[in-house]
Amino acid sequence: MGTVSHAGPAVSRALCALDSACPSRNFSIVIRALLLLLALALPASAQSNGSATRPVSGSFNGDQAIRGESAFKAFCASCHEPTFHTGEQFRFSWYGRTLYDYFRTVKTTMPEDNPGGLSDDDYVRVITYIMKLNGFTPGADSLTSDSLALKRIRIGDSTRSP
Repeated sequence: MGTVSHAGPAVSRALCALDSACPSRNFSIVIRALLLLLALALPASAQSNGSATRPVSGSFNGDQAIRGESAFKAFCASCHEPTFHTGEQFRFSWYGRTLYDYFRTVKTTMPEDNPGGLSDDDYVRVITYIMKLNGFTPGADSLTSDSLALKRIRIGDSTRSP
């Protein structure tokens, strides 16, 4: 194979790609493996850097839930009983999902005759009232319509206070 070295770098690379003992081929495999591991590790590190979920209980305050009841009566009660948003159906539909999912669904579908017609604050108030109806306890924090914050709050049994 003495003539291969005179054939040029392209031919040398092609022959090396076929040879499992070729150092540059082994290096290429190692680099690809490291890139794959890095790609797999990024979602895990992103999850541990501030995007951890928190419980619904304590993520809103009592005043918001009281104002939410008033908003529910003003904007929702003509079509929905409070019990429509509680119990097994609520758990089946929403447990395991985020408050952002719930906020987005309510905002884009309600009120039926004017979806998105309320202020974000009114939607948040109604949601805090519904969360309270489902046994989630108010705390000191004030819930906002910030999508990143809402995405970190998960609805479910593990988020209920004892």
